[in-house]
Amino acid sequence: MKKLWIVPGAPLPKGKGWVIWCSRQGEGSFTPPEVKVRRQGAPVIFNTAWVLLSKVAGLQRRMGLLTVTLTSLAPPEGAQFHLTLSANNQSQDFIWSTLPYQVSEKGVTFLFASCFWQNNDRDGYYRAGLKELQVLSNPQFKMLIGDQVYLDWPNDWSNDDDPIELFGQRYRQYWGDAFYREALQTCPNFVTCDDHEYWNDFPEFQFQLPQTWHSSNRKIYGRGADDLYYQFQRCLNPDQARWYTFTIEPVSFFVTDTRSKRERCADEGTSHFMTEEQWVALETWQASLEGPGVLVLGQPLFQKDGDFRDHSFSNFKEDYARLWRVFERSLGGDNLQHQPHDILILSGDIHTGRYAEAHGPFPDATYGVPEFIASPAAMIIPGNTKPEKPPKKITIRPNAEGGESVWRIDRRQDINIMTIKNNVGLVKIFPGGQVGGTLRIRFELELWRLPAKILPPLGVDEYEPAQGMGGPLKQLFKKELWLR
Repeated sequence: MKKLWIVPGAPLPKGKGWVIWCSRQGEGSFTPPEVKVRRQGAPVIFNTAWVLLSKVAGLQRRMGLLTVTLTSLAPPEGAQFHLTLSANNQSQDFIWSTLPYQVSEKGVTFLFASCFWQNNDRDGYYRAGLKELQVLSNPQFKMLIGDQVYLDWPNDWSNDDDPIELFGQRYRQYWGDAFYREALQTCPNFVTCDDHEYWNDFPEFQFQLPQTWHSSNRKIYGRGADDLYYQFQRCLNPDQARWYTFTIEPVSFFVTDTRSKRERCADEGTSHFMTEEQWVALETWQASLEGPGVLVLGQPLFQKDGDFRDHSFSNFKEDYARLWRVFERSLGGDNLQHQPHDILILSGDIHTGRYAEAHGPFPDATYGVPEFIASPAAMIIPGNTKPEKPPKKITIRPNAEGGESVWRIDRRQDINIMTIKNNVGLVKIFPGGQVGGTLRIRFELELWRLPAKILPPLGVDEYEPAQGMGGPLKQLFKKELWLR
């Protein structure tokens, strides 16, 4: 359907269905596509709801959300459905899974990725790799955790630019690319943002962007970028939220937004990268864990201080310590169950794929605080020339007890595998068993290098994995965790 762009958003909880983003050229209203749903060849009964998003003058496109709700719940482990969407005498077919709501023997599988620079992916390497991983591992959803679009590079901003026209052009470049849209369509998507949904190190000023030198301009351009982030990305999330939680029992997920409401960084470290409302929700989530947690962060926790070019979490000293206290309380059993729970971090941003563990004052925490990073999906140019290593140690003041904690980063080569090649992360979750009298859930973490060459070229209508993943797609890393 050339005139209608379609992207799946977050799958509905309890296996109820999907939210589907639709976009048509022009700023007038439009009707949703017709939908057919089948499972194992048989028609499925469902209901639909359609919401047309507010018109944005100058965007040249209009967005709507189509919610497809199954009348009968899918199995707890999730199930695949065949959806056909038709409009303007054209149709498009998709095979999407419902969201699992319980970890079963079949397992839960999902992808996560960050930092996609479309200028470096004109041949569709990202799409090719995701389609191959769909065949190999059948992920049920993916998490896009920041920098799905680069609004600020190449830097062709002009002082006379209207922000909607400026940023709208860049979004249309990305979402209008059939290869990128097909990458988004491989499975349903959860989304959060990072700085390049706005500009590098947002909301700070940047020397290379005169439009950010004055606070009044930063407000204008920041508001325009935020409006389009909502129209193209945030509206796909559960309740269209900036940050949100969901559960696949007994594993609970918290997807943060550490960027869109970030304050400018003060030298004394008192500024915030999250709102108080989100902090309260995060701390309540930790206190309510009944099993392992998965925390999605737009930037790594294990990172050295940044500077005026790009700030890290650790530059926000008070918030950084508060974030570490979330992990310390969880590992110390400070929750409603009075049982320790591990929290796995998923992150991106740094154009390095890597895994590392921080070990501190919790000897019973086998993996300490584990952090798994997938970045970039397509490397920006100029980009990294070597991987970004985590610091050797991190000191937290005040810690959960009001004193000081020292966390040492395990940098052994057998677990700290790093790459700057284009990559995506794959996570599989299975039931575990009793380990030392504690019930654990098994996580398999895999880092995959995306193809660097595709044969034949992806100009053909059909993509055939057997004909040539030149490059090739390659598993770079695999790690098994048994988390409480």
